[in-house]
Amino acid sequence: MRRLLLTLCALAATGAMAAAPASAKELIYGSWLGTNNKTNTDALVPYFDMVKEATNGEIEWKMVGGAQLANGPATPEAVGSNLMDAGLVMAPYQPRMLPATNLVFSQSLVGDDYLASVGAMNELLMLDCPECQAEFKKNDAAGFIGYGTTPYMFLCRGEVKTVEDLKGLKIRGSGGGVNIIEIAGGTPVSMPPSDATSALERGTLDCVLGSVAWLTSFGYIDVVDSVIQSPMGMGGPPIMMYVNRDVWESMTPEQRQAHIDHAPDLVTLETFDAQIATDDAAIAKAKEKGITFVEGNDEFAAIMKERDEVQYGINADNARNAGVKDPERILDAYLKAYDKWKALVKDEIGNDREKFREALWREVYSKVDPESL
Repeated sequence: MRRLLLTLCALAATGAMAAAPASAKELIYGSWLGTNNKTNTDALVPYFDMVKEATNGEIEWKMVGGAQLANGPATPEAVGSNLMDAGLVMAPYQPRMLPATNLVFSQSLVGDDYLASVGAMNELLMLDCPECQAEFKKNDAAGFIGYGTTPYMFLCRGEVKTVEDLKGLKIRGSGGGVNIIEIAGGTPVSMPPSDATSALERGTLDCVLGSVAWLTSFGYIDVVDSVIQSPMGMGGPPIMMYVNRDVWESMTPEQRQAHIDHAPDLVTLETFDAQIATDDAAIAKAKEKGITFVEGNDEFAAIMKERDEVQYGINADNARNAGVKDPERILDAYLKAYDKWKALVKDEIGNDREKFREALWREVYSKVDPESL
């Protein structure tokens, strides 16, 4: 009887060991966005939970927000040197390290077809920009999953209503926004959006060219007086999963695949919950606070028309000078993808988040081999 009990106990212990993760690996994700920023709380953290479940707890990402480990410009080097295991990367902050990705960021997509822009950014990043993937690898990282912001607008101190009012103002911008600011007669200033809050408050910055969601996510709502509601281009993609290469390669094929399987979920969460929903809430809160929303007129549309007429050549030349061998091929693939996704949104997706997620999987992530990243 005693031997039988010992045998049963041994079998139970063996079963428990088999059910538990073989070796749980805790990985650190450093975000320079505020701890409570919706990209962190409503997109990345739920995605990390999905990856944890899909890997039976073997991969567990821990979010460290608020630039505690590295700010935006320092993130690529911090990841490459393994100060942190992964982070959020913006190519315009490090254009010499990431010239091909910065080329994509510099091309302003005209209009307000936001879902199409996000689809196009992900398709290009994952399927049609081997130069982007090569530069991630060169910098000791693997990069995947991009997002886009809703159409940029001018968010300003004081009463700014016309293009004439923008002339001579110091305006924060990045990527294609720099040239848009120049065309409008402003002076572009490069800085992370998180740093612009205090600059607006001190008066060393007059406006930000950015998403209306930034009113609440970066606290501009307390220092901005007017918003010009005219779409001034869509740019991206910020790379949501920029992972240290040794960390990525130390994962099993199944663990890497889990990250790709749930990529459409992360893009959808970011698009609908961290961008669109935040936009709507920010506009409502800003109007309650008394911020003036000005309808953009033909003068603002003319700025984007001029931008679109010159940007292809400017961006291609800048990228070539930065070492990108065939920038026209990348730009052509990007614009082709944008046209394709505009048709998908019009004919199939509409504003349906599940149809958007399904299209991202079908058109992009089902075709991604995580072993090739």
